[in-house]
Amino acid sequence: MNLEEIENRINSIIDEAYHRQIVFWYDENQEFIEDINNIQLNNAKLHILKDNNLIKTKYQIEFEDKNSNYLVYAPFSQPDDNENYLADLTHYAVPFSADKIEMIGQELGISPEFYHLLKKYSLFWNAKSRVNAFKDLNVSFTELNIKQAILAVLSNQKTLNFDYIVREVIINNFNEENEIIKNFEKYNILEDFWELISRKFKYSEDNPSVKRLVRFLILNYTANSYQGSTPKSWDEYLVSDKNNASIFISEFMNNANYSEYYDRIARELESKLNITSLSKTNIDSYINCDSFERFDENIINHYTELLFETKVDLGAEFKEILENRKKTHFYLKYEDNYEVLKYANLFISLINEFMRSELPEKPEEIIKEYSEKWVYLDSYYRKFYYFYDKLDDTEYLEDLRQLVENLYVNRFLSVINPKFTKKLAEKPISELGIQKQWKFFKQHIPTSIRKHKTAVIISDAFRYGCAVELFAELEKDPTRTPEIKPMLSTIPSYTALGMASLLPNKEIVYEGDTILVDGMNCRSTDERNNILSSNVNEVIAISYEDVDKLKSKEFKELTKGLNLIYIYHNKIDARGDHAPSENEVFNAAQETIEDLEVLIKRLRNQGNFAKIFITADHGFIYKRDKLKEHDKVNLDKFPEKKHKRFILSEKPLKIDGAVSLSMEYLNMDKYVNVPIGADVFKAQGAGLNFVHGGASLEECIVPLLEVKAGKGA
Repeated sequence: MNLEEIENRINSIIDEAYHRQIVFWYDENQEFIEDINNIQLNNAKLHILKDNNLIKTKYQIEFEDKNSNYLVYAPFSQPDDNENYLADLTHYAVPFSADKIEMIGQELGISPEFYHLLKKYSLFWNAKSRVNAFKDLNVSFTELNIKQAILAVLSNQKTLNFDYIVREVIINNFNEENEIIKNFEKYNILEDFWELISRKFKYSEDNPSVKRLVRFLILNYTANSYQGSTPKSWDEYLVSDKNNASIFISEFMNNANYSEYYDRIARELESKLNITSLSKTNIDSYINCDSFERFDENIINHYTELLFETKVDLGAEFKEILENRKKTHFYLKYEDNYEVLKYANLFISLINEFMRSELPEKPEEIIKEYSEKWVYLDSYYRKFYYFYDKLDDTEYLEDLRQLVENLYVNRFLSVINPKFTKKLAEKPISELGIQKQWKFFKQHIPTSIRKHKTAVIISDAFRYGCAVELFAELEKDPTRTPEIKPMLSTIPSYTALGMASLLPNKEIVYEGDTILVDGMNCRSTDERNNILSSNVNEVIAISYEDVDKLKSKEFKELTKGLNLIYIYHNKIDARGDHAPSENEVFNAAQETIEDLEVLIKRLRNQGNFAKIFITADHGFIYKRDKLKEHDKVNLDKFPEKKHKRFILSEKPLKIDGAVSLSMEYLNMDKYVNVPIGADVFKAQGAGLNFVHGGASLEECIVPLLEVKAGKGA
């Protein structure tokens, strides 16, 4: 260090002080004895100590000149306090040394007892940027903290957290050369790093490496959750105290900023550690492990095969396993696979119960049984395919998928619906003791609008099972009270007639193929608005799309002063009724449930509607596999216009595999002829997976879901 640097340093010490400053400089080797008189001090006096001026120095500084700043230069070593006449003065003065390490120590406020440590890492202090980064850590100085602070600076960390340092070292190991380890070695702190690793994680080897450290950490984390004896190949890595390694890996893998690095490490290690061979062992050993994707894949494959082979409910333990896997690292990647398993198991459990049950004889009792219990078979089937369709690879699921499909079609649809359709034909529909779609307006709306602002949401093809799921979501909100009942739709169960029936009506008639309500057309939203306006004041009919694009202020303005609003939603039918998109119908159903929940909240919060009805014009049947020829009813002898699920006629038609139902319930002198159960009529045109129009439970049992404001809401 040259004289100019010393001048700058001493002047800086004095200038930065808020009070009088005395600087003591003991120059043991007398390196600057010839230059000391040339030193340029900005705001201080130079005083040189000698053997014979100690008393004079003390008197001058403490009595004669109490205000001036001083640099006291002593060309000898500092005596011990008990031999130093100026000991008290040196203790409140600022010590100064021209030695670089001592100057660094003084700058950082590090006690001289740690100067040997600073000298050990002398190269580290050569760069001002590193010194400043060390200072910014603002640590309390111990030997451990000084080492960790140097490691933190060299690994670009802003805190003293040793786990963060280790994590950065591991991430840097993806590069061709680990620059952090290289810097540790360059600045003579690599040995200390491995010593700290050993102290914290118990990893200790003659030639430690980052790669082997990673294996050590992950395998000890894995072994902490492993049941029974771990594979022999892991033994060289495992230690008795696995806690710190487990905490480190858990925080590493679950940190959103670093989890992708962990995933990459895990993928690379899987084959090297023979994790793939664990598929041959009992999955009970690693049912709680989540360090490798192979664990999830093995668990999923195992239970997929078990469900297919046993064809029974896997029980409470399986449900607990599925719940516990939600907390594991790779769950989000395999969530859809687990959901497929969940709904396959629920479906198989319930279908077994259904096959053991006797169906009631009265159609009302069948509807009650269906709406309270068996409708969940539709729901579980729908949810199974909803998650199945999200998967890229479904080959491993094909046997289970085929099982679910066959059970749903041949053991449920083909059992419950033929009986229901036949029982429906045994007495007039008007005599059935159930809510009826064509009486909806008369029975519910006039009473409701006298007391409340009322909204009616009609979602095309929103069948009962979908509404049950929406009902369950609505129940979670204590500010609203939902109630759900089954309601019989018109038969044929199709859009034109169902939409007409939900409007105020004295008379519904066919004029050719057109349906008129009290002499008025009702196909479009505007036409339905005209019918509503002729029966109710302050009413509007509007499409969901038009409502959805309104901002909050616009929506409030639209609904201000309204007694009644009809909102028409159409996603399920829009997608299902077209062959290219009919296999997306379960996606559309899920989107509809989500749309309606948001819409209900908006009607309550922005529109102040105290009562909301959710219903549908009709339901639908959907089967994934293509229909076989024996599922189609032959109509070669009948010239009437053919629909896949119904034929309208002036008199009953005698069709093998079909029934004729009188439409007198609508005061129509017509008959609707529908296939028994879930079969279809042979008709031209694509699209047989998604159908409606007939008299199955899925088609003609629609929801009457009523949502009221909860008490105090």
